[in-house]
Amino acid sequence: MTSTQANGVAVITGAASGMGEAAARLMAEAGWNSLLLCDINPERLAASAAALAGKAEVATLAGDISAPDFGSQLSAALGGKPIGAVIHCAGLSPTMADAARIYDVNLAGSMRLLDAVRPLMAQGSAIVLFASSSAYTVPATMDEMLKGLTSADHVAGLMQVSDNPGAAYAISKRGVKVLAERESLSFGRQGVRLASISPGIIDTPMGRKEMETHTIMKDMVDRSPLGRAARAEEVASVAVFL
Repeated sequence: MTSTQANGVAVITGAASGMGEAAARLMAEAGWNSLLLCDINPERLAASAAALAGKAEVATLAGDISAPDFGSQLSAALGGKPIGAVIHCAGLSPTMADAARIYDVNLAGSMRLLDAVRPLMAQGSAIVLFASSSAYTVPATMDEMLKGLTSADHVAGLMQVSDNPGAAYAISKRGVKVLAERESLSFGRQGVRLASISPGIIDTPMGRKEMETHTIMKDMVDRSPLGRAARAEEVASVAVFL
């Protein structure tokens, strides 16, 4: 166990299923002895926490990552303990919500989360955000506009760019990538690493729902080198490594 693991809590969002659930399990297996699992679904969150009984000290926070008061809820749940790691998996795909909600959860929620954890991060800690390979379908010419979104309250303006849920998902994830690039310098200067991961199609409840709805995604999987969707554990292991 490293000093970071011993001295800080690992916060995992979206921990009730899919990528977040896998990340929480792998963090416990990697020796992180204090976990705070966050998700909007209290029942599934409780089940995820129960599955880790005996492997780590586990606390839970059921709440909406996009809510303006989520940061204060998170701080209260930590009880004064520093954060050693954040793996931010919470997010919405195109079939799960309208464009406004996707922008608010995926991008504004990520911005609010960074604002909330900034003063709570331990020296030598790390934050991993999840973008998406779909972020690379968005023209790079949008990056300057996305860099200019310095407040979560500005994100709603992206509805003027597109109100299509599929486009909103890609734009919001491009925004997460840009956010990590923009904020990595300030976090780095306080001894915190900030990175983003842009996975492709993953075999999670969210991924399966998208493949059922959009047949082109199955074609993309069939044409990929692996010939299958990635498993949640395969991508979560990258986040745990970081």
